[in-house]
Formats: sequence, C-alpha cells, structure tokens
Amino acid sequence: MQPDLSPNMEMYLRIILDLERSGEPARVNAIARALGVKKPSVTGALRSLKAKGLVRQESYGTVHLSTEGLAVAEQLRRRYDVLRRFLSDVLRLDKAEIDREACKIEHALSPETSQRLGLFLDFLAGCNMDLNQVLEHFQDYLERRMAGGRCPECEASDPQCRPPREV
Repeated sequence: MQPDLSPNMEMYLRIILDLERSGEPARVNAIARALGVKKPSVTGALRSLKAKGLVRQESYGTVHLSTEGLAVAEQLRRRYDVLRRFLSDVLRLDKAEIDREACKIEHALSPETSQRLGLFLDFLAGCNMDLNQVLEHFQDYLERRMAGGRCPECEASDPQCRPPREV
C-alpha cells in the first residue's frame, strides 16, 4: 500500500528512481539539479522519506530507495508514463506540453484509474478493429470542436456536436 505522500515527495521518489536507473548516483546535488531546487530542500525531503522508510542514505552519501520505496517509485513512474502515452498518442498534445501536463495530473490519478488507462492504451494498440481510423476521426473531431465547429459525421449522434436549436 502506498504511504500518504505529497506531490513533492512523489517527485523525489520518481527522480531518485530515474537517477538510479540512469546509473548516476542519487546524491543530494543530483536530486537538487534534477528537480531545480536547493540542496536544503532535498535534505528536508529526504529526512521525511527516510522517516517513512522509503529511502536509505548513509551520512552525506548516495540515496537509495528501500524495497517499499522502489515499489512506490515504480508505480509512480508507470502512472507518469501512462499519462504521457495518453497525452501523446490519443490527445496528441504538443510535445512541450506533454511532460508538464503529465506531471500535474499524475499526482491526482488513483492507481486503479492509472491501471485502467494503461489497459485502455494497450487495447488501442493491440485491438484488431481499425482503431487508427477511430483515432484519426477523433483528431478531426477535436480540431473542429476546438475551433468552434462541428463534425458532420457526429452531429446526428452527439448532442454536443449538434447545431443549437432555434427557439
């Protein structure tokens, strides 16, 4: 079970995981640089994460995720990656927006919703139906709606897309 963590604490765990996986030692300096914060902020956050049993650190040494910390960080990484895939592959947001938006949303998304979203993306990728056609149609629909227009193919079935009734 995931401990009660603030979005900031979640970010620290995810950055430590990313540093460990990249082969770079997860030291206070590296964590501060990755998050764009000062070293005292990192020290305070690590103190809190140590108290929760999520990280280990020898005095002034490399930070390591505990077994529980690793499980939580991997769950957070999966959640972030699923959101990035959704924002990129389905909503086709601007590349510059994807990381920022995924970062904002990831902290509010429950593990169950994240899992279902991931399964939905897997379904889209592996289904034998012509989902590319559906996604292309969605992109056309999205562009029309965002520009204030309507989709002629959807007008009959989508009340949001129907022209307003005259009174």
